[in-house]
Amino acid sequence: MKTLDITTAVAIAIAGGFGSVIRLFLSRWIGVLPWGILVANVLASFVMGLGLSLFAVNTVLAQIVSVGICGGLSTFSSFSAQTVEYFKAKQIWRGVFNILLNFFAPALAALAGIFLLLSLLK
Repeated sequence: MKTLDITTAVAIAIAGGFGSVIRLFLSRWIGVLPWGILVANVLASFVMGLGLSLFAVNTVLAQIVSVGICGGLSTFSSFSAQTVEYFKAKQIWRGVFNILLNFFAPALAALAGIFLLLSLLK
């Protein structure tokens, strides 16, 4: 395993902060479900899908994008906390729907990112 140089670590931290600020603004979009957190998770997964090619081309850029931006943008803890609140409020259908959306939509977004990238590289 290669050691992480300080420049890369600082770039990842800055990118993570950028992703976190985007997530903060998105998290304010709440309707029937917490749509902002869902969008943040889907967007991070899509960017990660696109970024898979960066692993082969430029590992430092891949780390900045995947660990920094996508790591800061996506959130499992917010989604989990919101889901628990739905169950505590006996809003079972919202909790279940939130779980389903936050598991399947980001996975499909990552696949879409991979597919788009592969299509563009042909």
